[in-house]
Amino acid sequence: MLSQLNGYVIVAALNHLLNGAPWARQRLMGHTGKSLAINLFPLQVAFAIDSDGRLQQISDDETDAQMQLGPLLAARIALGDHAATHDIIITGDTQLAADFGNTLLTLDWDAEADLARFIGDRAAHQLVQIARSLITWQRNNLADSAAMLTEYAHEETPLLAKRKQLNEFIAEVDKLRDDSARLSKRIDLLTQRLNPTL
Repeated sequence: MLSQLNGYVIVAALNHLLNGAPWARQRLMGHTGKSLAINLFPLQVAFAIDSDGRLQQISDDETDAQMQLGPLLAARIALGDHAATHDIIITGDTQLAADFGNTLLTLDWDAEADLARFIGDRAAHQLVQIARSLITWQRNNLADSAAMLTEYAHEETPLLAKRKQLNEFIAEVDKLRDDSARLSKRIDLLTQRLNPTL
């Protein structure tokens, strides 16, 4: 029951976004009658695309395409990391899944206008600004944490070699190899001079 309610809410939210983007519905009309399931643990929702380019919730028994992603991957995508979409596991009709995913990524939700209908213009504007600031802070925090971990791996605990150090090491190995080859040749020459019968 809860899964059906979650599916209804997700499909209603997606249809709300599609209603504000006729071009997106037009793009989805090319897949009329096809169905797609999205598995975002613990949520699962399945829907079919109708002739108007809108979504209709269905049971997820058999769908043409399935998209599976975890909560962390979904968060990365929501924060604007479009490269994360390459980690989505897609089975079935990959063209349908790709078209649907690309359409979703290009939809622009005017959250401020939607909230203004319920809480007023000023409050909606402030709430959206707070949300944007929070997302920016979180994105910057993740970038700073990644930079800090990289620096730690390079400087504090030399788990990773710097490119300069690696190039110097390779050059030293090459020099040692060349010197060893020259020494071997000299030894051979000296051996031949001392024992010309060899």
